[in-house]
Amino acid sequence: MASQESLNKVKTLIADNPFLMLSKSWCPDCHYTYKIWDEFGVRDKVHIIELDKFADQTEAAELEKAFTEVSGRKWVPTIWFNGERFGTEQDLKQLEKTGELESAFKSAKLI
Repeated sequence: MASQESLNKVKTLIADNPFLMLSKSWCPDCHYTYKIWDEFGVRDKVHIIELDKFADQTEAAELEKAFTEVSGRKWVPTIWFNGERFGTEQDLKQLEKTGELESAFKSAKLI
């Protein structure tokens, strides 16, 4: 279980960043998501937290525990739009496949 301090920090990050992505720099699914952000020209709008790049990996592990508790799933990438869990790259792929990705981004005011 994550500490209350870490849970509070995660909840603040989600609340303060309209578009947030939990990531690891080596993750292929995260790279797919970066590609989507770049295709839509919105990478600079998404606050990306790359856990593996933290100098303090103990802090990163604690944050990952807290993000897992808040989202209900341990997974990178996990994406939040406007304070709500949007999903993962799997959701992006499904929306892309059905042609609904752009409208989902417009609805969230990402584009």
